[in-house]
Amino acid sequence: MSDLPHFTQASEQLIKQYTNTLSETARELGCSGSTQDKVDWTEVNRRMVEWWKQQGYNFP
Repeated sequence: MSDLPHFTQASEQLIKQYTNTLSETARELGCSGSTQDKVDWTEVNRRMVEWWKQQGYNFP
């Protein structure tokens, strides 16, 4: 179990930053909004776990 606070306890501003970072990361990994996209969502999630850890929070 992590000693870090859960990401849902982050400020509204940081959660907005997360949303933007998530979108950017998904685009980097192939998300274009098409139903034909082949996005590695496991990798997207892994990067988001790391991003939150860098911000001082546990995710998910």
